[in-house]
Amino acid sequence: MKGKFSAYILILAAVLCMVWVRGVSAYQVDSPENGAAEEPLSITDYVLSGDPGTADSPRRDRPETPEAQHHQIFKYSQNIVLQGIFEKSGYFFKVQKYWEPIYALAQIEYTVSPLIADNVPASLTFFINDTPIYSCSITYEDGASQIVFVPIPVEYLKKDFNEFSLTGYVRLYDEEGCLDDFSGANWISISASSFIEVGYDLADVGTQLSYYPYPLISSMDPTGSELTIFVPDGASEEELRTAFLMRADLGNETVTEDRIALKSLGHYEHSEGNALIIAELSHLPQEAREQYEALGESFGKGSVVYEYRKGDSYVLVITASDPEDLFEGACMLSDEARVMQEKYSHAFVPSGSAQGVVRNGELSALISSGETVSGLTNQNGIEFIGPFHQESTIYLPFSGGFVLGEGGKAEIRMRYSDNLDFDRSLVTVYWGSTPMASKKLSREYANNDHFSFLLPSDIVGTHADSLKIAFDLEIPDVYCTKRADQMPWAYVSGDSTFYLPAGTGSIYDLAQRPYPFDVLGSFNNLMVVVPDEMSDTEYALFGRIAALTGVDITPYGTMNVRFASGFVPENENANIIVMGTFRDNAAIRALNDQLSFKYEPDGSRFAGNDQLLLSARYAEEISIFQLIRHPYQEGRAIMVVSGPDDKALSLIDRFAAVLSNTWTFAGDAFIIDSDLETKSFRFLEELPVRELSLKERMEQHQDAVLFTLISTAAMIMLFVGALLILLRYRRNVSEEEKKS
Repeated sequence: MKGKFSAYILILAAVLCMVWVRGVSAYQVDSPENGAAEEPLSITDYVLSGDPGTADSPRRDRPETPEAQHHQIFKYSQNIVLQGIFEKSGYFFKVQKYWEPIYALAQIEYTVSPLIADNVPASLTFFINDTPIYSCSITYEDGASQIVFVPIPVEYLKKDFNEFSLTGYVRLYDEEGCLDDFSGANWISISASSFIEVGYDLADVGTQLSYYPYPLISSMDPTGSELTIFVPDGASEEELRTAFLMRADLGNETVTEDRIALKSLGHYEHSEGNALIIAELSHLPQEAREQYEALGESFGKGSVVYEYRKGDSYVLVITASDPEDLFEGACMLSDEARVMQEKYSHAFVPSGSAQGVVRNGELSALISSGETVSGLTNQNGIEFIGPFHQESTIYLPFSGGFVLGEGGKAEIRMRYSDNLDFDRSLVTVYWGSTPMASKKLSREYANNDHFSFLLPSDIVGTHADSLKIAFDLEIPDVYCTKRADQMPWAYVSGDSTFYLPAGTGSIYDLAQRPYPFDVLGSFNNLMVVVPDEMSDTEYALFGRIAALTGVDITPYGTMNVRFASGFVPENENANIIVMGTFRDNAAIRALNDQLSFKYEPDGSRFAGNDQLLLSARYAEEISIFQLIRHPYQEGRAIMVVSGPDDKALSLIDRFAAVLSNTWTFAGDAFIIDSDLETKSFRFLEELPVRELSLKERMEQHQDAVLFTLISTAAMIMLFVGALLILLRYRRNVSEEEKKS
């Protein structure tokens, strides 16, 4: 009796411990939800159903294409290497909404490894938006580069981003099975000279605002050289604020170079090409005022946006009776979801519209504060096919200065084939190239698995432009398989979510531009301080700074423009950009003592410092970007963009107009000289990462804390219950002994 009862107690304790352990693992790896398992993507069946050895030979000659008014070339720009038994690689290109595609094709140049020289079956299969369109066999030809042309059916193209992808399949095996030494080898390389070509005609869209930014800027003028943004002479702070947002938004549409001009309306009468006029109603030029009156409507409080033709060019106008409402029109145009609704040549944007969008956005953030795999990849999910190591990179849509904050987590929903060696198969998730968490795969949950984890603390405060999901899909007993229906696979569903809160960096660096002035695509409490009276060069510089700062910008951050005469650094809790010359901008004079490269007292030249001795002439001809910490507000930055005179300031516009030049910004002081040669320096010291308090850690990890409390309480209850059972048992035994 006594031994049997003890066994019952041990069994009960073991069961309760298993439940508790399962609960602990459920926090790190949640139990899968019930539901029928979905089939793997059709891409698997299509690629692996045929025999690569019997696929058609590649098409070597360019196919005939119909006549088109225009064509666009999308170059790969970097080599792509396929590894192992099976791998997929995608390339995204954009079909503009004003295009009518006539034809599309891809020219793929590739080099095959000697690994498949001895009649090893291998093939390439091509897809457009996950729909298979063409497949061909490939062979080794003495290491020579080969070309295949792939016609792309235009009916499969969509207006927006399209993915052209290819998969390579090779059977690297001998009589005894797969050649393990070659299972992850590079066997084919796609050249950077490969490209996709789309021929198109222009759609007849008239002056519909829904097609903005077309026709102001288009694929026929990818640098924006035919577009000028105009503001009134002596523009107000609100007019400049609106122009800053529009210049930033339009700058994101340029390719290779950014030649969009920003000028005062004094230049409008003799201008040519397309124009964007931003002005209070009373400041409009006569022609634009007449077009406004021709609308024949009485508008309330808000902004009016309208477009009209001027000869062979187009003019877009943003105006308002109250200058504070001008920004409403810019917000509408910069928000694709809103502007696409405007099917006419003019629109009225009521005052307060942008704030309403911000409130709705805050509500949406509370409902779903993460980035889904579907949203990040523009696909329903990610598929991994073939044995051994398979990985997929997910590029993040954040601006260059994104820094990861505390409290991040991931929820990966996945399924995988059940023919794996589950002792050796696992999934790993990376932050850039840094592994964050791994999970062993399980036969029990192969059809519906769930992997959740908190992002580790050692990557907080770091930057990465991508995530990576990798599967190690091992097959028992053999290294790989000749049979397609035995090919291992894994699938990550599109509703998998990454929660990536923005954090604060420990150092300011121009290489992280546009941080801290733009975070997650929104202006981060930005103030731009300009001279009270701006020269033509300073107007151009103002526009250039907007383009450099507003990378992938959305219109709903906080941004203001302030004239230098009304600027008091001690009173401004903002990230600040100050621009101009020492003589024109009083804010530069006020901050001079804080700069790494200070001005000489008369402002005619920069002074040298411990890191660089400046010659007198050189110091008069250079312009400098300088980042400093806000001397009066903790956690804020100030960037001073200046030169001794307009000639020096013009160097910035010339240099940054070439987009590849902007990738060279680095350090917290960046010099551009008269030959457009540059030097970068670092003067700021890295701040130590602040340790979070216990209260802050508990607030950021509420789920973990709650689970720990519950599990601890459960263990205490289990212990107390077991103790009570033992005491009761001993009491019963004692009573029985007394009776006997």
